[in-house]
Amino acid sequence: MADLQYHVFKKPKKLKNGKTVKRWYYYYVDQNGKQVQKSCGKSAKSRQQAEDFIRTLPPPQSIAVSLTDRTMPPKNPDMLIGEITRDMFIPGSLHVHRRQQLKKSTTEDTLTAGRVFMRYITETWGQRMIRSIELDEIMNYLFSLKRSASWKNQYISALKEIYQEAQFSGCKIFKPDFPSIGKTINKADIFTRRELELFFQRNNFSHDFFFLFFLCSLSGGLRLGETRGMRGKQIIFEKKAVVIDGYLKHNGTRTTYNKKGSPEHPKLRVVLYPDFTLGLLQAHIATNNIGADDFVFSYNGHPIGQSMAQTAFNLVLIKSGIAPNKEALVKSGKWKKGHLNTTRGLIPDNRRLIHHSLRYTYVTHMSEYIDAHNLKKFTGHDSTSMIDYYNRRNLDIALASIPAAEDATSSLLPFAIDKTV
Repeated sequence: MADLQYHVFKKPKKLKNGKTVKRWYYYYVDQNGKQVQKSCGKSAKSRQQAEDFIRTLPPPQSIAVSLTDRTMPPKNPDMLIGEITRDMFIPGSLHVHRRQQLKKSTTEDTLTAGRVFMRYITETWGQRMIRSIELDEIMNYLFSLKRSASWKNQYISALKEIYQEAQFSGCKIFKPDFPSIGKTINKADIFTRRELELFFQRNNFSHDFFFLFFLCSLSGGLRLGETRGMRGKQIIFEKKAVVIDGYLKHNGTRTTYNKKGSPEHPKLRVVLYPDFTLGLLQAHIATNNIGADDFVFSYNGHPIGQSMAQTAFNLVLIKSGIAPNKEALVKSGKWKKGHLNTTRGLIPDNRRLIHHSLRYTYVTHMSEYIDAHNLKKFTGHDSTSMIDYYNRRNLDIALASIPAAEDATSSLLPFAIDKTV
């Protein structure tokens, strides 16, 4: 189709009377790789009218070779944001091909999320030339939105990719130094040893398999989706290990890669399990005749849903006495219509205990025995800084380490000082 060979854009034009107006133009690339620009005519007052105009044009006599076959794209001093974003994150586009070459994710979820942000950005900035937009203009716009810091940082990340894509399209412009927007700290807290003892009492669990479900999460520091998505063939009993090769999404589909991974780079990992957990798993698999490809944890023939797991976790907190009873929660407004409506302030000392607390607890405990470099292999983190992020040394652990710390600090003092005071 001819319209796929032409591209419309808007740029200012200075009239003879000195007045500047914005007019619609189109361009195409000739056989020599040169960009040819022409006017869509005075009657084209909108993008739709400009696109209707180029659809009436015959194909260029000599169509240019693909961008992937040329060493250099045509020079393009400025471009409309909407022109840059038009084909970004579209399957089969040059942009997606470049993401593949750069080893960036091109999964369906990634492309769908990318298109969502392209739409947001195009709605606001699509009719602006990329060189006309200033950093403070973008940041002030984001500051004005009632959105989470995480959403705004994804928006910034999408903008950075737009500036990069402009480079590939021949527009030699460097992206601004976008700052990250600070997130509200919403970390999970860890269980004390006493709380773990209270939690893992079998009479706390309405469904017995949830005892093993949460124990598997704690034993290997698994994310909720990883425990929900565990299959029989992942467990290697003779090696006392579990291969984490994917997770169950919110919608119930299972991936073949781990968080931050992709089908091309799945980021698989292996975790070691204690004998106690392995023994329970072996009995559970034998009793329920679970096959290699079957989910280890299921209910009524389906893998455990996220909502069901979260509800079961909260009920155990209540039954174990870690959280107040239902009557107290209803009175405080934290329990409505049969469900908790908050996880903040559920525990009397205002800590936040959620399923992810089991992973935090695992990292904190294991860091006592394994250095951060090796521990990140067990947890699937990309850096040791994430181990530090998850390591939440609480008072219970700190008190247990006081004797060793006392010996260490005492040895720092000069020998002549009386250390028995």
